[in-house]
Amino acid sequence: MYQSRMRPLVVTLAIQIFFIVLILMLGRYFMLQYFATPAELAKHGEDVTRMWSIGVRYDFRIGSMFMVPFFLVGLLFCANKISWRFLKAISPFLMGLIMFTVVMVTISNFYYYQTYHNHFDIFAFALADDDTSSILLNIWQDYPVIKSLTASLFFGFISYRLAKYTLRDTQRKPWHLSVFIVYVLIAFIVFFIAARGSVGTFPLRRGNAQVSQLLILNKLSPNGFMALDWAVKDKKMDESFAPVSREKGESLKAQLGINSLDERTPVNPWLETNKPNVVMTVMESFGSNMLAFDDPETNDLLGELRPHFKEDFVFKRFLSEDNGTAPSLAALLFHSPFENISHSSEQKVKLQGVPFNIYKKAGYKTVFISPGNMSWRNLVNYLPLQDVDTVYDQNTLTQMYPESAAEAGAWGVPDDYAYRLAERVLKEATEPTFITILTITNHPPYMTPARYKAAPFDVTTEVAKHSSDDEAAQKALLKTYQFAADAFGKFITAVEGSSAGNKTIIAATGDHQMRRLNAFYPQEQVLDRAVPFYLHVPKDILENTNWKYDSNRVGSHKDIFPTLYNLSLSDTPYQAIAGRNMLAPIDDESRAFGYNVTLWIDNDGAYPMVGKAAFYPWEKGTELRTATNSEHPSQQQQERQKALPELLRWQLNSQVRGFTDK
Repeated sequence: MYQSRMRPLVVTLAIQIFFIVLILMLGRYFMLQYFATPAELAKHGEDVTRMWSIGVRYDFRIGSMFMVPFFLVGLLFCANKISWRFLKAISPFLMGLIMFTVVMVTISNFYYYQTYHNHFDIFAFALADDDTSSILLNIWQDYPVIKSLTASLFFGFISYRLAKYTLRDTQRKPWHLSVFIVYVLIAFIVFFIAARGSVGTFPLRRGNAQVSQLLILNKLSPNGFMALDWAVKDKKMDESFAPVSREKGESLKAQLGINSLDERTPVNPWLETNKPNVVMTVMESFGSNMLAFDDPETNDLLGELRPHFKEDFVFKRFLSEDNGTAPSLAALLFHSPFENISHSSEQKVKLQGVPFNIYKKAGYKTVFISPGNMSWRNLVNYLPLQDVDTVYDQNTLTQMYPESAAEAGAWGVPDDYAYRLAERVLKEATEPTFITILTITNHPPYMTPARYKAAPFDVTTEVAKHSSDDEAAQKALLKTYQFAADAFGKFITAVEGSSAGNKTIIAATGDHQMRRLNAFYPQEQVLDRAVPFYLHVPKDILENTNWKYDSNRVGSHKDIFPTLYNLSLSDTPYQAIAGRNMLAPIDDESRAFGYNVTLWIDNDGAYPMVGKAAFYPWEKGTELRTATNSEHPSQQQQERQKALPELLRWQLNSQVRGFTDK
């Protein structure tokens, strides 16, 4: 009887594993067809084969890990009639549930890649860390939830019926005991090897996913479950803090090619007695990937920001430090590579050298304004600890401007209310003021106030080519982007015309790229991570400071505050880390690069931060596109790329946990 139970169980598990692998392979196939171009793949034929080879091994690993527990339990439960009946009854339901989960994760990974241009990563935990109800509403509005659930239930039912059929009781001719033992041993070995994904010393690991210099192949090698497993591990690492050694810091600085993390602004007597106001705006999804479609006649994406873009400083070869609002904001405002710093175990530690701290010590009033709710990420409590005098958010704005409540969306009130308050703060200021504004309107579900009269915009051929949404959704995307830029442009115009106009510096950048737009790699790998850095500096300040503007200078978020410090503060020490003044008369070559967690750029081209080491030169005649063919970067460049993320973690740990060699 033991044989007649164990044999069909092994067959059932084998069929279920192959079914899981088939679903995961289909998911990878559709992602490959949807997100990669034939021209790209034609140049990397061997890499595509390697991607499938590694990918299938990942799939077998997941399938086997799901089914091995049934095998181990079956070794015991098949020995008894009652326990066998229980196992036979419950297994089809559990296998159906597993298949339902497999299909849901595969579909979710597809749409996650479509939105964030990556498989599941640490940013996926935003569902738990952000406003969960708003995110769930966005998912419901933007993605085919019902169709996905229906497909998952359908395949789950098939898995259930298959298991019911293969586990049915039938008369089977018994094998010789030795044959059966060999059969069970072989099954155990095969399941064990499949669950490891390897017959070598080590199981199939994360590093095996790096199969090509073509980034998308590295992203498609793992299935959604493997990617989630890595994201969980990254999440744990992201929240870990520990003391560091000074020696390690010196080693990392040398590896990066810089002498110090600290700099000092030049002595400037005029700035000492004429401290300007500084406004730093972090604009939601103000990505260059959308800005590339701008046309003043047919597809106006700037609105009233256009004349300011023409008159003022704009750096376009510029990257966001990360690819989500929370991590970019943490990097920009707190010098933190850990996005959860504001609600981590170190949320009560006051940081030194962050922008609010620098301006506070220089005699500034510090203000943070957002049309969103700043209970998000615990910022309402964390910002005051970091030397912010006043935090204004959605709650303040709805009290000050009651009409805004009727226009509130899932994430807050429209951006222009935040700008109205910033104008008021500047007008009433009796001391130099530093204001940071975090906007929210240009965020799913992409809605603008009914009162907004849009400038002409259109779903051009290029827009349609880069979007998989229907025309109505594409128009909502364009209109919301335009509204956000236009609102900021009107704010600049209003400040320029006010009494504070000749003493207020206004800067802006995007927190990350525009969502819901596809990118064609490798040519658009920089465009996909680029955000503009806009800078308005009054004439009086320019006449009393040394500067040089070169629009082709490359940079990233790390360079924003060093630039602002040098335009507004005299003889002031600040924490530069790897950043430098973008308007310096002589550029600092050691820091003349842009850094995003997935990409590095310099004057020569782009270097992916993940996957195999590669270098893509700039495409001639373009600002943000690279050549399709890659070269091998120097060893020194590879070492620099490894050093910077480690140095960022080192400096934060040195602040929150101190040094091991006290």
